[in-house]
Amino acid sequence: GVIAPEMLPGLIFLVAAAVSFSTGTSWGTMTILTPLAIPLVIQITQLNDMSLALQQSILLSSIASILSGAVFGDHCSPISDTTIMSSMASTADHIDHVRTQLPYATTVAAVCILLGQIPAALGLPVPVVLLVCVTAVFLIVRFFGRPVTPPAPRAEDA
Repeated sequence: GVIAPEMLPGLIFLVAAAVSFSTGTSWGTMTILTPLAIPLVIQITQLNDMSLALQQSILLSSIASILSGAVFGDHCSPISDTTIMSSMASTADHIDHVRTQLPYATTVAAVCILLGQIPAALGLPVPVVLLVCVTAVFLIVRFFGRPVTPPAPRAEDA
């Protein structure tokens, strides 16, 4: 009776992101959270006497939140194998690589939760939510993004 069932997908995303970030594994997070979250969602939606269609919608959104939260946390984690391999392959400093990824990933995650999952949970139609999210990301890039300047040609490249 404390948590609205419609908010479960957003909460599950945050838990999956935290677990994945702290462990550095998306697959491990999916393995841990799937058998915990699915029965929880089913039980909470049934206890709230929700229609079957709404129960299924919340369940599918919760499963998607497990997957996306796990991948988000793994992508941002400094101890993730993919983050370490990416920084090694690009010969970039490992922590610099993590620092460059975090602003982009957290911005998109915040937009998706604040303008996507919460409004959809409150009953806003999904096409409208998607349009709002795409517009928000476009505006963020437009007004906060910086143009990329190509590096000056080196003498040995000529």
